[in-house]
Amino acid sequence: MNVKRYFARTAREAMALVRAELGEDAVVLKNRPVDGGVEILALAGAELEASADERSGAASTRSAPPPASAATMSTVHFENYVRERQQRRLAEEQAQRAEQPLERMPAGDFAPLGSSSDVFAPSGSSATFAPAPAVPAWEAAMPAAQAHDAERLPESRSDRIDTQALMAELREMRGALSDQLESLSWFEGVRRRPGQSRMLRRLLQAGFSPSLSRTLANHLPADFGEEDAERWLREALVRNLRIDSPEHTIFDAGGTYALLGPTGVGKTTTAAKIAAQFALKHGAQSVGLITADVYRIGAQDQLRTFGRLLGVPVHVAHDVSTLADFLQMYMNRKLVLIDTAGVGQRDERVGELLAALSSAQVRKVLVLNAASQAEAIDETIEAYQGRSAAGVVLSKVDEAVRLGGALDCLIRHRLTLQGVANGQRVPEDWHRPEPKMLVDHALAGAHARASASFSFEEAELAMLLAAGRRTAARRAREAQRV
Repeated sequence: MNVKRYFARTAREAMALVRAELGEDAVVLKNRPVDGGVEILALAGAELEASADERSGAASTRSAPPPASAATMSTVHFENYVRERQQRRLAEEQAQRAEQPLERMPAGDFAPLGSSSDVFAPSGSSATFAPAPAVPAWEAAMPAAQAHDAERLPESRSDRIDTQALMAELREMRGALSDQLESLSWFEGVRRRPGQSRMLRRLLQAGFSPSLSRTLANHLPADFGEEDAERWLREALVRNLRIDSPEHTIFDAGGTYALLGPTGVGKTTTAAKIAAQFALKHGAQSVGLITADVYRIGAQDQLRTFGRLLGVPVHVAHDVSTLADFLQMYMNRKLVLIDTAGVGQRDERVGELLAALSSAQVRKVLVLNAASQAEAIDETIEAYQGRSAAGVVLSKVDEAVRLGGALDCLIRHRLTLQGVANGQRVPEDWHRPEPKMLVDHALAGAHARASASFSFEEAELAMLLAAGRRTAARRAREAQRV
């Protein structure tokens, strides 16, 4: 193959030289930075096709004719070309085997079963010899062409492995080139729109996901200055953070609610806070507390302690029938809260817990730990079917170093925030959701608490966003296949 070397100051100029001499179907074999610029090794697509034909001809007993559309070929179409060529070769070999007649051995070469030649002894010898095993008829009738194909199998398999290795190298080179082009495109965009770069860096350092950060940055008006961009970002986040009402939540109206979530998110303390504030307004006789946590040691005692302080009795539901009896007993109570067992989002018992609370009378509320990783919060929402819940409570806001991850999950899943818990005091640390306060807290933490170890450089930011775009594109292609 005639590999040519091109040198230019930038990768874009080098690619222009490649296209000018070898055409649009040129195949880039290597791209590396050198002193003073960039060096690219490339060859014409026609030479790559000719090399592939020579390899296939050397591995086969007969050379297949070149395809009718034997034109220049790019890296993108080479994989399809090799796959079609192998399929065509296998089809020809199968047709050749089907046309050849079966060759059978003469019947006189084998003794029939049960004859006197099954066991024999030479004259003058007392030794007895067992007969050689009879050759099965299907093995005796094995065609010569099939034996010939068996001898050729290692060679064709080796050729197939070489082709797969070549395809893997081509895909790797194409991915490396795509990464560099994505980085160049990113830095070019940063020079044109520095406000977009600042917004992306700030959102990522605050804990927001790359997908939501890219979406917000892409919608930022190009003519906005730094102050206008800051105001626009805060308004966009506040507008997309859902709440029912600034003055009321679903708990103020009463009803029967089950608090769900993994272990340690603060379900029991949250139930006590909600019950305490409701009892202060409507009296202790209007509140009912039920605990279904029969797994954790001391869970029932904790809620009973809160109930004694509030003057509200606490009942333990050991199974579904007992829970139904307590709900029937509390029909006259305005607010009934059910504290459930903490089950991890990857535990198989999550489905059993949701099925046990499938009554139309019980509304589910998901409690999320704001200090958890954004990926863990996302998994919890999916496992507990958060989109079908009556709302979400955000707990341990005071412990969250980066609040952006929790807000990001609420925005992307379109969940309604019903309350915020930011401490252990009952009921002082229970608040109605205020989107503006939460957004200000999340964005302020991006500057005040970001250390050098968790900050992004320009090159790292470009690679992160490029990888995110490739992952999103791959998932979209997989969804289309399904």
